[in-house]
Amino acid sequence: MSLIEPVALSEHTVQSGDEVAELGPISLYNYGGCENLTLGQLVNAVCVHAGVALEDQTVNKMNVITVNSRRLKAESKIVASILDGSANYDSVLDVKDYEGMTYREFLVNVLGMEIGGDGTLPESVESYSDRMRVFTAMKEKLNSDATSSQQDMIDLQTYEARRDVAYSTATNVIKNIGMSKQKIARNLD
Repeated sequence: MSLIEPVALSEHTVQSGDEVAELGPISLYNYGGCENLTLGQLVNAVCVHAGVALEDQTVNKMNVITVNSRRLKAESKIVASILDGSANYDSVLDVKDYEGMTYREFLVNVLGMEIGGDGTLPESVESYSDRMRVFTAMKEKLNSDATSSQQDMIDLQTYEARRDVAYSTATNVIKNIGMSKQKIARNLD
């Protein structure tokens, strides 16, 4: 049994427009070939591998945040323009990743909302009451997405803090190993 066990941090799916990237679990430690390392070298190797894995998680989380921010921007634009009566479902978005997509396509295909019939949204947005139904439904979606986005930011800060600790520990181990070697060399003189 190995002393260093691999740890999977998490799994994510990142979507940007039509592209979906599956990001599988990331192993913190590569523990092959550790048999001949000193304790200091082993601790340093573990810290560096942890830092690199956490850096990957940080980049992945930044990609998720970017995609979510663009989606929130599109949602906000739709709500504002429908609420003030300046747009309808056939209006076209000009938000990055969603350029050229109609409001209807965004609401149905990206957010999974239903329009007309027994759906969440009314068939048209001509009347004030229909616009208010859209506003109410979109407000709930915006609040949910904003909360999720806030959690993503907290996760990002956590990854960055853990990464910084891993790199600091590795740096301190290297520094202490060097100081120990200098002391030993001085004692031999």
